[in-house]
Amino acid sequence: MTLLLLACSGCFTGERPSLVVEATIPPLDDSAISTVAQLLDGGPAAIAFTVDYSVVTKLGGQTTSGRLSHDPLLGTAVTVAEVRYVWPADGSSWTCSTITADCESGIDETRLSDRQLTSGFWGPSIVDRLRQEVVFAVRDATGRSGDVAGRSATCVEVPVVDTSGTPRTKTYCAFDSFGVVASFDTADLSVTATAATDGADTSLFVI
Repeated sequence: MTLLLLACSGCFTGERPSLVVEATIPPLDDSAISTVAQLLDGGPAAIAFTVDYSVVTKLGGQTTSGRLSHDPLLGTAVTVAEVRYVWPADGSSWTCSTITADCESGIDETRLSDRQLTSGFWGPSIVDRLRQEVVFAVRDATGRSGDVAGRSATCVEVPVVDTSGTPRTKTYCAFDSFGVVASFDTADLSVTATAATDGADTSLFVI
């Protein structure tokens, strides 16, 4: 949503009014949703870890494996099927093929479009989803503690109504110690961590 504000600066001296465009971000005013979003919003924790995921694209029932690895000295890397995304600690970003090992500068989201997934499914894109859930939730969300892949997680269950008018619940969980997604289940996607281990998979960071 975009808010247009008409600001009249120095109107009495004859200056023209100026049009100021400000983007408004929905506030996370649901405490249960906010708790999970805050775990993800700061990025991965300052420790080395690796998480394996099972990704189910519900439209078509396609199941894909993924792996996320983070190391404070190396950066963050994620592999989904034949695509590997790398965000080195130097601030650069890369999109690589797991088949040819070729890498190109920047993040190419189209590589995952057939899976209805983005490169930031492990955190950044889920924070964006949670902000939207605040808008579309039909009542307050419910927070709970959980265990995913043998690690503690904080979860939120968001009551919504789908496009057919049917009530349903979306669930999002974040690892307490890692600061990344543990699982989420929505109308289009289901992502679940199947393993979570200490230490980085350094092979994912090779450019």
